[in-house]
Amino acid sequence: MAGRKNYTVDSEPGLNVRESPSRSSRILRVLKHGEKIVVDNAAETPEGWKALRDGGFVMSEYLK
Repeated sequence: MAGRKNYTVDSEPGLNVRESPSRSSRILRVLKHGEKIVVDNAAETPEGWKALRDGGFVMSEYLK
Protein backbone atom coordinates (compact mmCIF):
# COMPACT_ATOMS: atom_id res chain seq x y z
CA MET A 1 0.00 0.00 0.00
CA ALA A 2 2.94 2.33 -0.47
CA GLY A 3 1.86 5.70 -1.78
CA ARG A 4 -1.71 5.33 -0.55
CA LYS A 5 -3.29 7.11 2.38
CA ASN A 6 -6.72 7.01 4.01
CA TYR A 7 -8.69 10.21 4.52
CA THR A 8 -12.15 11.23 5.70
CA VAL A 9 -14.31 13.72 3.77
CA ASP A 10 -14.63 16.89 5.86
CA SER A 11 -17.18 18.89 3.88
CA GLU A 12 -20.74 19.19 5.19
CA PRO A 13 -22.46 19.40 1.79
CA GLY A 14 -20.26 16.61 0.38
CA LEU A 15 -17.22 16.62 -1.88
CA ASN A 16 -17.22 16.56 -5.66
CA VAL A 17 -15.03 13.97 -7.35
CA ARG A 18 -13.77 15.52 -10.58
CA GLU A 19 -12.69 13.88 -13.83
CA SER A 20 -9.45 15.88 -13.81
CA PRO A 21 -7.76 18.11 -11.19
CA SER A 22 -9.70 21.28 -12.03
CA ARG A 23 -12.76 22.96 -10.48
CA SER A 24 -14.21 23.28 -13.99
CA SER A 25 -13.80 19.57 -14.74
CA ARG A 26 -16.83 17.29 -15.00
CA ILE A 27 -18.19 15.94 -11.68
CA LEU A 28 -18.07 12.14 -11.61
CA ARG A 29 -19.78 11.66 -8.25
CA VAL A 30 -20.24 13.30 -4.84
CA LEU A 31 -18.75 11.85 -1.65
CA LYS A 32 -20.69 12.21 1.60
CA HIS A 33 -19.42 14.04 4.69
CA GLY A 34 -17.58 11.52 6.87
CA GLU A 35 -17.02 9.05 4.03
CA LYS A 36 -13.67 7.22 4.11
CA ILE A 37 -11.56 7.34 0.95
CA VAL A 38 -8.13 6.17 -0.20
CA VAL A 39 -5.91 8.51 -2.21
CA ASP A 40 -2.91 7.65 -4.34
CA ASN A 41 -0.16 9.88 -2.93
CA ALA A 42 2.24 8.58 -5.60
CA ALA A 43 0.12 10.15 -8.38
CA GLU A 44 1.37 13.45 -9.74
CA THR A 45 -1.32 16.09 -9.18
CA PRO A 46 -1.36 19.89 -9.07
CA GLU A 47 -1.04 21.57 -5.66
CA GLY A 48 -4.22 21.16 -3.63
CA TRP A 49 -5.56 18.07 -5.44
CA LYS A 50 -5.52 14.37 -4.51
CA ALA A 51 -6.03 11.46 -6.92
CA LEU A 52 -8.44 8.81 -5.65
CA ARG A 53 -7.33 5.20 -5.83
CA ASP A 54 -10.56 4.26 -7.65
CA GLY A 55 -10.47 7.19 -10.07
CA GLY A 56 -11.11 10.91 -10.03
CA PHE A 57 -9.69 13.88 -8.13
CA VAL A 58 -10.71 15.82 -5.01
CA MET A 59 -9.54 19.03 -3.34
CA SER A 60 -7.29 18.18 -0.41
CA GLU A 61 -8.55 21.07 1.73
CA TYR A 62 -11.78 19.09 2.31
CA LEU A 63 -10.03 15.99 3.67
CA LYS A 64 -8.86 15.14 7.16
